[in-house]
Amino acid sequence: MGEVGADRLAPDLGGWERVQGRFSSHTLAETLRDLYAAERSGILHLSRGETRKEILFERGMIVCASSQAEDEDLGRSLVREGRISPGALAEARRSIADPRALGQVLVNRGLVSRAALSQTARRITERVVESVFRWEGGAAEFADGGPFPSTFDADILLTFELIMRGIGVMSDFDPIRESLREIESKLRICRPAPVPVERLTLSPAHGFILSRADGDTTVQDILSILPPGEEDVTCRFLFALLIMGILAFDPPLSEGPIRVSGILRTHADQAALESLQEKLIVEAYAGLPGKTPSQILGVEPDSPAEEIERAYEDAKERFGREKIQPRVRDKFRSELAVIESRLLESYVKLSETPSAAGGTGADSRPAREAVDVEAGLVRLEMDKTRTKMDLEENVRVADGYHAKARKYMREGDYHNAIQYGKLAISYNPEDARFYFLLAECHGRNPEGRWQRIAEQNYIKATELDPWNAEYRMHLGRFYKRRGLNLRARKQFESALKISPGLDEAAREIASLH
Repeated sequence: MGEVGADRLAPDLGGWERVQGRFSSHTLAETLRDLYAAERSGILHLSRGETRKEILFERGMIVCASSQAEDEDLGRSLVREGRISPGALAEARRSIADPRALGQVLVNRGLVSRAALSQTARRITERVVESVFRWEGGAAEFADGGPFPSTFDADILLTFELIMRGIGVMSDFDPIRESLREIESKLRICRPAPVPVERLTLSPAHGFILSRADGDTTVQDILSILPPGEEDVTCRFLFALLIMGILAFDPPLSEGPIRVSGILRTHADQAALESLQEKLIVEAYAGLPGKTPSQILGVEPDSPAEEIERAYEDAKERFGREKIQPRVRDKFRSELAVIESRLLESYVKLSETPSAAGGTGADSRPAREAVDVEAGLVRLEMDKTRTKMDLEENVRVADGYHAKARKYMREGDYHNAIQYGKLAISYNPEDARFYFLLAECHGRNPEGRWQRIAEQNYIKATELDPWNAEYRMHLGRFYKRRGLNLRARKQFESALKISPGLDEAAREIASLH
């Protein structure tokens, strides 16, 4: 039977049936969340070997928990704390049929105060919840029931805090932590939130972490600004917020509430994709030496222009940086730059041939300018001992490619402008002008994918050249065209701070009112 929490306890309009199954420390959090979200009343029985524990729910809220352990039994805990005598406990137990009514009977008889009972019951509940999260797994059974006598004032905040405490000690959390770090989706706060976030008792560190979930930040972004020793605690806190629906990924990993299986599957899929891309890059790079342009593109030397262009587009698509996973892209930056250069060189050289150009008559298209890669290509797999001359050569080559990219952009040939812009970046990735040019070119395409790439390049340009008001203005107008007025205002205000006399920035801000 499948794990409880993955599918077996999913809420639906028809209510819940009595369900038995297995659970893990991962799916337990989902089970408690689903019971809360469905506002169900009943008992969740959890067992591992001979150890059995139960958690009671009333309209989705945890009202109490107990087990037969000495420190998790209400009556024995009250005796151990000196709140009642063993004799009074024995007499009270003889008078009730349901052990869950013990607390109310003790209060009714004046043997213990409501406040004292509530304190003890809450400590027991916290202890039970934390203990079952420490289990690697076990058997679970949920059955509708209730109402149950409440031993303390349960509410949604307490239920969330109990689940968060459990996740804080959850066993086998390493796979979840590693998976969260690799997810590229941004974190955002859900509106409306299923839990009143403003009433949560958060530490200053938790408050800061929550404030960073602004829709523009990934888990890795948050971890990068925190001390290494806080990584595990932060990931557990973020995971709790995600499980309870306070935070969400944008774009989402899947439809509906977040599932650990989806997080881990995404991580596994990404690892497999990275491995495949690494193999593709290594094999392609190793096969470049000695190959002719036609062999590199996989076409005949006298192929028609359409076939050459199609082969080039297919090859470029396979090695496009926007499709390569970030970790692979960083690891094989040099190899990708060489592959891109050779692909473009081969395409341009083959396009110059009479057969590819469709003849040499008056109607034939003009020959393209050749890319002198053999003369200008500087090997990129240089080590840290590169000389100043090497660096200056890279800058010179990058500037040359940038000049060609600008030329094609002025002519409206955005495709080739982008290719030369990428080549410029491969030689000098710290020049903001190159990213700005790519952003301007990509922004011409209204499709969502290209718009996202344009935004990334605009942002990269502003990061590399933060005092350039022009870049801020262009990014602001980019956001304004997409209806993102708050983001647009932020960029226009930044441009105005950089250049206080910039009237066009002031006019743009006024137009957003």
